[in-house]
Amino acid sequence: MFTMMRMMLAGMSESQARLLRSAAADLTADAGFLQDWTYLEQACQQARPDLVTIYLGGRPGQILALVKRVRAMFPSTSFVAVAESAPPTLVEQLGEAGIVDLVLMPECPRDLRRAIKSLATRDRSTSVEGSIITVLGAKGGMGTTVSAVNIAAELAARFQDQKIILVDLHVYLGDISVALDITPKPSVLWFLHRGTVADARTWTEAPPPHRGGFQVLGLEGDLTKTDPVTAEQVVFLLERLKERYHYVVVDCGSEITEVSLTAASSADHRLVVMTDDHVGRSGARRRRDALNALEMPPPVARAIVNRSVEGTAKKRSEIESFIKMPVLGFISNAWQDTHRAIEQGQVLRQSAPRSQVTRDFKALVDTIAGAHQDAERRKRTFFNFFR
Repeated sequence: MFTMMRMMLAGMSESQARLLRSAAADLTADAGFLQDWTYLEQACQQARPDLVTIYLGGRPGQILALVKRVRAMFPSTSFVAVAESAPPTLVEQLGEAGIVDLVLMPECPRDLRRAIKSLATRDRSTSVEGSIITVLGAKGGMGTTVSAVNIAAELAARFQDQKIILVDLHVYLGDISVALDITPKPSVLWFLHRGTVADARTWTEAPPPHRGGFQVLGLEGDLTKTDPVTAEQVVFLLERLKERYHYVVVDCGSEITEVSLTAASSADHRLVVMTDDHVGRSGARRRRDALNALEMPPPVARAIVNRSVEGTAKKRSEIESFIKMPVLGFISNAWQDTHRAIEQGQVLRQSAPRSQVTRDFKALVDTIAGAHQDAERRKRTFFNFFR
């Protein structure tokens, strides 16, 4: 059994299009025909096909460069290339452009049917309907990465039979892989730019595991030379991860960018990490206002007050009044324990299992998990009522 996809044909003659359309008539629905490949972006914008089968002709380099650009805007659309032959240089270019398969015209219609059936079945997996948690800093230096890392670790400890993944979306500046002493291969940028060519097994098994019980999508290399990340790619990444992991914890860094706001708009839980001082409070309020402008249902976000000292928790009402959002929890000031964990590439429950800061993160995750389970129970009750 395969999924019927809407296929657009592009860059070929009408006679070639008729041949390919006839070959795939029982496997695909018609999403249009585009003879002039230079209008590919506009055609995808209008038709939103699931699959574009594009003939490379005599200008494969230019066509593949366009495909790469269009894929960034429509990451859920898959691209299959059609060519007369497959020299090694072309195969390498196909991978860089994110082409999922190559069909040889002399071997059509059999080769096209093989490619479509393979594409329709390769991504089949059981959805787990996971939960996305975004962690955004009130400003730099608030402990956003430490918070995201240890939330993922406590979720993994609490739900040992479930899949947890930690994602570094602090693009160009993220350092989760350094903090956890992990080689981020494949990196989060690989999945953002080329995730459409990955099958279900790659999504679930390729992200490297950490000793804390969760998987990691980090950043690596000279990030200044990477292609820009689009909002569409962020949505695509998080949707795919949510289908395969029970909890997706996203470190958004502290900057208010298209990437961080897009991730937050896709999240089930939005957390803002702050400290109880004027800079921390003001930054938290600005980020709450930015998230509120996205018109998301309340609570728009909840705050984590990091580096709390004795008496900080007593000011909960005062803090909430200023930042205009509820405080989810307080994390003790324990810089020595935190620094030791980073130096060892560990999470706090590994390096300081009896520390108060470790207990604080456990209590924080208990609150998050409890709220998520309450929401799931309400959802089930609602649907059961109408059965």
